[in-house]
Amino acid sequence: MAGVAAAVAAGTVPDVIKGWWGDQRWFLTVLCVAAAGVFAGINLWQQRTKGVGIVVSLPREGWRRPWSPQWAEAAADHARRNHDSCFTVRRSIDAEGPQARTEALELAYELVTARLTELAESDPSTPVSLYVNAALPDAYDLGALFKFNVHRELRGVAPYLGVDADGSVLAQRSESVASDFFPAVRLSGRLKEPLSGAEAARAATFATIVEEPGFEPAPEGEAVAIVVHLADNPLMVAQALRAAGEGCRDARGRFERCRAALVIDGGQANIPENSADFELMVRYVYTAWRSWLAVRPQYRELRPRLFIAAPATVAFALGWLFGHTVAVVPHPYQRQAGETCTSS
Repeated sequence: MAGVAAAVAAGTVPDVIKGWWGDQRWFLTVLCVAAAGVFAGINLWQQRTKGVGIVVSLPREGWRRPWSPQWAEAAADHARRNHDSCFTVRRSIDAEGPQARTEALELAYELVTARLTELAESDPSTPVSLYVNAALPDAYDLGALFKFNVHRELRGVAPYLGVDADGSVLAQRSESVASDFFPAVRLSGRLKEPLSGAEAARAATFATIVEEPGFEPAPEGEAVAIVVHLADNPLMVAQALRAAGEGCRDARGRFERCRAALVIDGGQANIPENSADFELMVRYVYTAWRSWLAVRPQYRELRPRLFIAAPATVAFALGWLFGHTVAVVPHPYQRQAGETCTSS
């Protein structure tokens, strides 16, 4: 098609048409202009960059084998098929050593940031897609690090799947047999916007907000629990509330008991696999927490802690939103002496 358009613009086809229809200059002028426009458009489309896919794999020792290595391979394959190049960052996470864990997360972040800086210097418009394979606490804390990334926006997966990508786009592994990854969440200020009435009604079909859950709080506790259950894990809420009241360590090793709790419970339903609903649920959680705290000023001095069961992209996005002020608690929940405080 580009060749035909070029031939028209160059004058070959107009000579033929002139022989058929005579010297109709207005028609030939319009035809040449249109053909030149088509040629230019096709040329730009062919020369567009598909960007870079960045795969971040942060496995823990013995964690989710063989699924974790398979996920990383699938993400790299998807990145290569949908981008001009693929860049992989892999760091093992020591879940038992908070300091070693923090250093590994920071190193992974620095490696990705170095790549983003290189792209910004060569072509700031290059699209970038981010794939994150990590335990939920690690995805959350990595998202918190990206909150302060000022080098560039992350883009890439969404534009080729018909989704507005005005912001950083995270790719989520699909559970559907018909697809492998889909654009789940854009990291932008829109995630902080309050929900409209229609949006709140739709979000309520996926999860219920329980502002006063039934659990045994610690009267002298210095923390408040945010329990987010957006995955099919029936025991999660009960286990998290028990851990909140009895006390557990967060991902940085700090032991706390919770005096109060907010629960966002999705029951046994998964979030539909589309960016609109994934972003909606991130906003739902953020708005619920801000609203809950606004009407309970007596808890503002307590340290908030997040107990979460959700897709990794949701955990990453929540870390990006409030990871600098809300600590995440890893599962299984650990007592002061290292014992688990969850039911079997």
